[in-house]
Amino acid sequence: MSVRRGKRVGIDGSPVPLLRGRLHQFAAGPTAAAGLALIWYTDGFRPRLAIGVFTISVVAMLTASAIYHCHVHTPRARLWARRIDHGTIFVAIAGTQTAYWLLVGPNVVALPMLALVWGATAVAFRHKLRKLSTVDSTGNWLFGALGWSGVVLLPWLAGNGVVVLALVVLGGLAYTAGGIMLHNRWGNPWPGVVGHHEVWHALVLSGVMLHGTGIIRLSHTIS
Repeated sequence: MSVRRGKRVGIDGSPVPLLRGRLHQFAAGPTAAAGLALIWYTDGFRPRLAIGVFTISVVAMLTASAIYHCHVHTPRARLWARRIDHGTIFVAIAGTQTAYWLLVGPNVVALPMLALVWGATAVAFRHKLRKLSTVDSTGNWLFGALGWSGVVLLPWLAGNGVVVLALVVLGGLAYTAGGIMLHNRWGNPWPGVVGHHEVWHALVLSGVMLHGTGIIRLSHTIS
C-alpha cells in the first residue's frame, strides 16, 4: 500500500477502496481494551491466561493488518509489512486454539497439540517472511490447514454445550468463507469504499467475535 496523489494504491498500483484496512485499524484498540477488562473481571489463572493469549494474538493480527494497509508507503516497507501481516494471521489462529486448549483440553492432549500448533505457526511464519513477494500470496492454503486443525478440539468442546461448539464452528466458517471470497475476489458491495478485501476483513472480525464469545463463555463457566 502506498500514497499517490493523495490516494492510496495497492501492491498492483491500482487505487484501493476507502475502507481498505480501516476495519482492522478501528477494531484493534477496542479489542485490546475489551481483553484487558475481561482479564480483570475473570477469576482463575487458566481462564485469564486463555483470554490474554487470545487477545494478544488477535490484536497483533489486527495491528499488523492496519499498519500494512494504512501506514506504509515505500516498496520495501510494503513488502515487509505484508509479510508480517500474513504471518500474524497464523499467530491469531494459534492463539485462538491455545485459548480453547487451556479451557477445555486435558493436559495430556493439550500440551503436545499446542507444541504442534505453535511449531507449525513458526514454520509458516518463516515461510511468509522468506517467500512472500509483493505480488504473490504463496502458501495461503496453510491458513486453512492450521485453522481447521482445531477440529481435534471438537470432542471436548461438545462436552461443554452446543452453544460453545456452534460459536467455534461458525467462527471457523466465517474465516473460511472470507478466505475463499478473498482468493476469488468475490464481492464489491460499495465500489470505491468497500470491495472484496473489506468483505474479507469484516468476516475476519466476525470470526474473532464468535471465537471470542466462546472463550468468554467457557472462561466464566470454569472460573
